[in-house]
Amino acid sequence: MHSTKTINQFLNLRAQGWSFARIADHLHVSKPTLLDWSHKHQSELEAMQANQERSVQSATQPSHKEFPPSPRGESQPALRTAFDEGGGSVLQLEHLTLFHTTLRQELIKRTLQTLSDDEIQTMADAIEHTKSKNCAASPP
Repeated sequence: MHSTKTINQFLNLRAQGWSFARIADHLHVSKPTLLDWSHKHQSELEAMQANQERSVQSATQPSHKEFPPSPRGESQPALRTAFDEGGGSVLQLEHLTLFHTTLRQELIKRTLQTLSDDEIQTMADAIEHTKSKNCAASPP
């Protein structure tokens, strides 16, 4: 079992564009394990890569105040600091929205993994029932 710190290092290096082979050598973790982590954390990796791209774009546009990129696990203090400094820009809002979406996806994924097939089916049926009830109740 690898530590959360090692997984976080993998995510950061992968988001920076490192190859699986290079990360495997650097962290002393097998490539199959890295591929598994990549699959499990795909939405988080995509969000981190999007943040990396935005950081690069921001660096070429010095007039924009950039939301400071923060390492995984230090997000909340970094977000609070950015707003305390008075930078309530649209770009910061986009970063917050992206981060929030990523967190919600991770919570849903973790929640669904702990549910049985019957519980998931019950939830799906309840959603379908609510949808059809709302569609019938809404005026044309």
